[in-house]
Amino acid sequence: MPWFFKDDDTSPVFTAQQHVKSKHVTGAVQSLPKRAVAFCLGRGLPVLQERFETRLLAEQLPGFITHSPVLAVAGREDVCFLDGGRGAPQGACTVETLHALGVEELLVAGLCGAFGEDVQVCDVLAPERILVEEGSSFHYFEAPLYAVPDSAWLPEEPAGFLAQRGFAVKKQDTVTTDAPYRQTYRKEALWREKGCAGVDMEASAMVNLCRYWGMKCAVLLMASDKHPLFPGAPPWEWGSLDFAKRRDDFIEACIQLALAGEPVI
Repeated sequence: MPWFFKDDDTSPVFTAQQHVKSKHVTGAVQSLPKRAVAFCLGRGLPVLQERFETRLLAEQLPGFITHSPVLAVAGREDVCFLDGGRGAPQGACTVETLHALGVEELLVAGLCGAFGEDVQVCDVLAPERILVEEGSSFHYFEAPLYAVPDSAWLPEEPAGFLAQRGFAVKKQDTVTTDAPYRQTYRKEALWREKGCAGVDMEASAMVNLCRYWGMKCAVLLMASDKHPLFPGAPPWEWGSLDFAKRRDDFIEACIQLALAGEPVI
């Protein structure tokens, strides 16, 4: 059975708008700022709190799966920050909830595995297209092939902004998967033929959900590990000697990018 029906004009049995107001939710928040940053990596909010003075906007995001605290930088409550979750279903539910609370612009900052020949650990990918190999997007669109991020709304061009801070930024396509342990050598070779260089588990779903709701969404992914390109190549290994520091600096740069320019009205 297909997952999406073009002629289905019936309503969902419950919506994110209903969920945020339900008895299931405690400490509900009424609305959020227009701009949000969703970290799809564990160090996002800790780095924000370590390197910036923050203010709590909500004890938890009143979502179906994601219940992250929502923070802002003190004096810049026009931009909010939260953990976006792990995997496409959680990322999609996060976007649904953000939309229900008034968010219109979203920066997704996460990690990816690198399988491009010229991509190394700590490089940052700014994909112009994200190949869809996750299931959440197929509930919103008929046979979606790619998700297309949009960074034009950001106050600074992200590749240049991060390059000025010492990052190697590459505008190469990526892919989002639901099955990290099925990234076979053949599959990754086919991804490379399509121009992809990195793989994550959330980005295409979050971009497509933003498209569905008319939101703007940009994506930045730091390579956390390098995949062997063929059997017999040096084996898979996580990170590098300076990965932890570079990851935290990447998170700070994404925060600064979202806050650049005039306050968001």
